Amino acid sequence: MSFLPSPNHLLGADLWTEDLQRIIHSHASVQDLQQWQSFPTSLCHMVEWATVARDPTSTNRRWSHLLVYKMLPIPEPYGVLCPVSICIYSFLDKFCVSDFGNWNGNATAWRNQLDRLNLAASFVSQVLKLPLPSIQFRSHLHMQRRVFTKRPIEAQPTIAQDVPVVCNMTAQNANIPKLPDHPWEWNGPMEILERSEDGTITPIHEVLLSRGDFIEVDTEFDLVVVQTQASKSHLLVPVVSPSCELLPDPLPQPTEAPSSSL
Repeated sequence: MSFLPSPNHLLGADLWTEDLQRIIHSHASVQDLQQWQSFPTSLCHMVEWATVARDPTSTNRRWSHLLVYKMLPIPEPYGVLCPVSICIYSFLDKFCVSDFGNWNGNATAWRNQLDRLNLAASFVSQVLKLPLPSIQFRSHLHMQRRVFTKRPIEAQPTIAQDVPVVCNMTAQNANIPKLPDHPWEWNGPMEILERSEDGTITPIHEVLLSRGDFIEVDTEFDLVVVQTQASKSHLLVPVVSPSCELLPDPLPQPTEAPSSSL
């Protein structure tokens, strides 16, 4: 995972209050930060740091590209692609983890993180030679997540012709939603973790999250090529969040800080 820097700090910690700086420093040390863990601050740096590659597992041309690292701490196996993953810090505002809503903020630290995300979007646009219809990240992050994955035909098990296909008859209600049938597969719930003051990390349920919690979100880029009716293509760069980590309570908590609503 890589960290979003500010102009004067590799972790962007200088834009947060002192109590939050201690929390951020407890996760990563500036002295031990490797080159691939420090997100670029310019397009020139981005060219050396990352690249856009074809996703060999994708069967949909709209989602056939990945933003991947060029450099890693150890030589990766031949042909393996490592998507860029970044760390975002924020306070929870109104949220609903099950629906994966929006994130927003109004402080300098939040603006700095949005600027880095827009840099990545501009880089991908330049590489693919596809325009961005607008600035991708203004004040909100539209967190998305692929809840279901369609298995390729060659990966689907063979079903004998005389074996009846059992349909999913799960009750259609808020507590027990009906899941799609084969070949669609559920990707599982979003991983929510809690880090204690001694550094121990344990999984928790979403009901334990509260408004005002200081969280760390593991985020990746989802590159989408959109083709309009006029046969013109443009690029969208939403972000996806595979996991969320609740950090130790900072005391005292700032009255106005970056906030997010999931």
